[in-house]
Amino acid sequence: MNKQLLMGLALVGSVPMAMAGDNSPSYTQCMDKASTTVAMSSCIQGETKLKDAQLNRIYKQLMTKLEATPQKSLRDVQRQWIAYRDSNCKFHVQASGGTMAPLEGAMCVMDMTRERAAELERVLSPGQ
Repeated sequence: MNKQLLMGLALVGSVPMAMAGDNSPSYTQCMDKASTTVAMSSCIQGETKLKDAQLNRIYKQLMTKLEATPQKSLRDVQRQWIAYRDSNCKFHVQASGGTMAPLEGAMCVMDMTRERAAELERVLSPGQ
């Protein structure tokens, strides 16, 4: 693989991490060691599973705090958000093309899932 391409991916990948600042230490270590797209993909998949579990935990906690009407709204919005995330990340894959497209799509899912978990966390625990 082209070293310039890997450096570009590292730079692109580091921007969301620096802004969000809440990837797990294991993800950071994994990406630091990854030297192939397959290894990077494995790191991203592992982190996405962690963030998805976090999102599901927060979602369930929030659902228990809400009355019936807001619960229904959250359920509807969450379904719409999932559809949007999936479509948006599919677009990223199509738009980027090339050998890095699968990584772009996977990072999109990971980043959006992390951001949604943080968003619902703010609703669950306002002011924290």
